[in-house]
Amino acid sequence: MNLRCIYDIPRDCSTNIALDEVFFSKENFEEIFRFYRWTYPAYTIGYFQKFPETKNDNFSVIRRITGGLSVLHNTDLSFSLIVSDKLWPYIYDQEKTYKTIHENIRCSLEKINIFCDKTFVENSSSKNYSCVQTLYKDDLLLNGKKIVGSCQRRRGKKILVEGSIHLKMNAEESKIFAYEFFKNLSNFLKCNTINNNLTNDETDSAIKLCKEKYNTDKWNKLF
Repeated sequence: MNLRCIYDIPRDCSTNIALDEVFFSKENFEEIFRFYRWTYPAYTIGYFQKFPETKNDNFSVIRRITGGLSVLHNTDLSFSLIVSDKLWPYIYDQEKTYKTIHENIRCSLEKINIFCDKTFVENSSSKNYSCVQTLYKDDLLLNGKKIVGSCQRRRGKKILVEGSIHLKMNAEESKIFAYEFFKNLSNFLKCNTINNNLTNDETDSAIKLCKEKYNTDKWNKLF
């Protein structure tokens, strides 16, 4: 099988999140892993989270279709994995999915001389609103600080995993890491990789979805 791998250009928050849903809901479904960045700071919140009525900044807040907690995106390198049970062996195992992706990230970061640890706690007992302040088993830590977390949504025999790597990497380091990750993941899955960019139809679909959903209070203030 093939895994389509995209190292995307920076985009605004609503477009990035809309693109993940476009791929997840595509009629002609394909297995995709996308790395992406952000054109300006913004928050994403988990599907079931309450919308924050008060904040100390003016950053926009976009609701994801995945679960999890609030994430402030700025200089982080984010990612989404969108696959079916035809390729992903842990489609019904949330813990193994989480562990496998994070372990591949940990190994790939070593390519740019970043050596991080993983936490062994089952979960954090604190009731934080923010993802980076809440520890789960197999989260990645650097100097005691959480740098990688992710969240999931399963629909039938397909899964969407969204996550972020909160590290300062320059453009060269980021690209070296991303392509090392693509290689490691394809070796794990024993599949071929196809590296390309988004099509005009895909970006047009995301823009349309932003207007109808991700840029509306009806969706973002759902809870």
